[in-house]
Amino acid sequence: MTTMTFFTTPMARQFVGFDTLFDELNALAERKESNYPAYNIAKDDDEHYRIELALAGFSSDEISIQTEKGILTIEANKAEERGNYIHQGIAKRGFSKMFRLAEYMKIDDAQFVDGILTIFLGQSRSA
Repeated sequence: MTTMTFFTTPMARQFVGFDTLFDELNALAERKESNYPAYNIAKDDDEHYRIELALAGFSSDEISIQTEKGILTIEANKAEERGNYIHQGIAKRGFSKMFRLAEYMKIDDAQFVDGILTIFLGQSRSA
């Protein structure tokens, strides 16, 4: 079982570095029962992170990215394909993936290239 510790007091946020957010994102994502879709969380520098999701088979029109109350939600709706498969290992079903962001985080950009959705995150205030 994963235990999550959130540093939510103003005092803790002042003294805890950006790595705490990374730990929180990772812990929250690991608690999800579904590993679909596969994703990476990368730290580019002290103020910038990126989340990459493997979304083969989706078009950019089928993907929704929203933030509300510190929760980044990535969703896509797609009916699972039915066919005469001998083996179907490529999943193309809908999903909803959520990540908790610190209050000072914002989405800088998002790109969908070659089946990989990359969401670039940065600080909206100086740390």
